Amino acid sequence: MMILALLTLLLITNASAVETNATGNVGQTVILPCGCSSVSELVWQKGERVVYDYPKDERTSIDQAYINRTELFLEKDPTNCSLMILNISSADAGVYTCHALFSVSGDIWSRKSLEVNLTVSENEPGGPKLLFEDKTDNTVSISVPILVVVGILVVAVLLTLLIKRRHRTNTDADLPAQQPMIKSV
Repeated sequence: MMILALLTLLLITNASAVETNATGNVGQTVILPCGCSSVSELVWQKGERVVYDYPKDERTSIDQAYINRTELFLEKDPTNCSLMILNISSADAGVYTCHALFSVSGDIWSRKSLEVNLTVSENEPGGPKLLFEDKTDNTVSISVPILVVVGILVVAVLLTLLIKRRHRTNTDADLPAQQPMIKSV
């Protein structure tokens, strides 16, 4: 039972964090990349401050510094959760987190997170540059279908062992009854 609870917990809280670096210059537009698919909810945060949420929720307060300065690509492309920040300043530098929540099936939800480290430089001669570099760490992400199959196999093996054990116990109990009660003299 404990194994089943652990597998369910893993299915619900499946998450992975990969760090990506993004670079921009003061006054320019920068794109913070985040891939996704079939997202039910999406929140971009910088620390505890909410930068953008999807779908819009009146209960979530967007940080004043980001109002009218952010755009989400998800509204045009359901597989692109990237965030565009307009007119960046040195105060925008830091680590941003893309939290995507999506339904796996029924009441089972999965959450994926991606961290993007934004570096902001003073204007350089030579014009604007939009850069981001994907730096993949050794991240362990457990796939939901694999967990489901492993969970089913574990339950099947446990049930098989339990049935065999009960069958063996019942068979052993019947053995003395098969022997005659009175021996011939």
